[in-house]
Amino acid sequence: MAENGSEQFITPTTGAKTLPSVEILTGRGFITGKSGSGKSNTASVIAEKLLDHNFNLLIVDPEGEYYGLKERYEMLHVGADEMCDVQVGPQHAPKIAEIALTRNMPVILDVSDFLDEDTSKELIADVVEELYHLEKDVRKPFLLMVEEMQEYLPQSGGSDELSTLLERVAKRGRKRGLGMLGMSQRPSSVDKDFITQCDWMVWHKLTWKNDIDVVRNILGSEKAKQVEDFEAGEGYLMTDWDDVVERVQFKKKQTHDAGATPGLESYDRPDLKSVGNELLQEFEAGTADVSETPDSAGMNPAADLERSPDTVDLDSFDVESGSPAPDDARAPQNGQAVETAEFIDAYSTGDRDVSEMSEEEIREFISSIENKNRVLVDEVSELRAILQEVDTAPAQSDNSSPVPAVEQSPQEPAPASDGAGGRSSPRSEPRPRPTRPQPPERPPDRSGVAGNLVEFTEMTVYLFKLFVYKLRVIASGGQPR
Repeated sequence: MAENGSEQFITPTTGAKTLPSVEILTGRGFITGKSGSGKSNTASVIAEKLLDHNFNLLIVDPEGEYYGLKERYEMLHVGADEMCDVQVGPQHAPKIAEIALTRNMPVILDVSDFLDEDTSKELIADVVEELYHLEKDVRKPFLLMVEEMQEYLPQSGGSDELSTLLERVAKRGRKRGLGMLGMSQRPSSVDKDFITQCDWMVWHKLTWKNDIDVVRNILGSEKAKQVEDFEAGEGYLMTDWDDVVERVQFKKKQTHDAGATPGLESYDRPDLKSVGNELLQEFEAGTADVSETPDSAGMNPAADLERSPDTVDLDSFDVESGSPAPDDARAPQNGQAVETAEFIDAYSTGDRDVSEMSEEEIREFISSIENKNRVLVDEVSELRAILQEVDTAPAQSDNSSPVPAVEQSPQEPAPASDGAGGRSSPRSEPRPRPTRPQPPERPPDRSGVAGNLVEFTEMTVYLFKLFVYKLRVIASGGQPR
């Protein structure tokens, strides 16, 4: 986690273009370009700039080319290679995630030397799952970087556990503080749903027709032609927060280039920073006690885990500045510290007048509301996706024949004979078919937190009514439409 007073933005380009730290850490990004275009260099520069400000990350490295970051930064390098700090397998996934999130120790997950691809994917999947679940409680801005994205989240080829987990992080990770940055040489081979959900993208040189088509669909024909002629490190930077596409030149990374093509000269491995023997011994023994190990910011991770979602680091993270709000930003004028949730409640109930708030308090309140609004927007989008699946799914009867579009009213049942010339009691009338609830219409002018909250509530109520309707239809012996 960055310390108070750290830079609000990172500057990975040679010009004045900056990127807000919080958007990079918690958003969804994609960097692409053919071999030699500067793709991995750009990813490394992004990592360096975040690490310079003590922000945290984990890099999934299938090529063994990111360990050069250890030349300058203290990072845990784990994998199957004997040159890693620790050799690990899927059983170590909880420990890796714990160290990354609660110890604030950046991690390079190097899977380049795993002979069994299934084992390496299992390890990555287990680590991603652990990060996702831990972030529910920790809620610290944290970036998951995934190199060779087409291998783990492909456009075609079926869905496995790892791709499902990466999709979940892409769709829902932001509300927990878990962002994701994918890198690939082949954008046409990466799942299009992921690409279209990205908040920011970098397009380096591409020449293959299918990849150019992807650029054309997103950036237009003119820019699709220009990416074929880019020099190394040059690319289009596309960001949602300022809604612009700029042609920029990225800086050269400052650390050792472990991914460079070997030349005729002798290779000298640089001196790398060590994470310390204590951490490595804990890894091997598996006896690390999180409650007794403060993180790099001097905080107690166990205390972080006990915080409610409204009082964790993500809510105190300034959306505009990209850095944590200082401690005194949450202090009322009488000097007593107040938690974010209490502060919002006090404001909402009128206990505090806005004229009494400091500028920092107002900024934090706005930041909290913006974060909550993002959550509501994501939830409403997910509910609408569920609704679309429900409405478009074909309903089948027990014999797989379509259910008639128009239901006929039941015929009057004929009285049955009792065998003695008399008549038995008529059979009971069939129950009338329940009426299917109608989905709420999407309001054209609803906006803001209140609007999103109303729409979210309406969608939730509708889905509950739809569930009850299906239960009633099944109970009556019918088939839901």
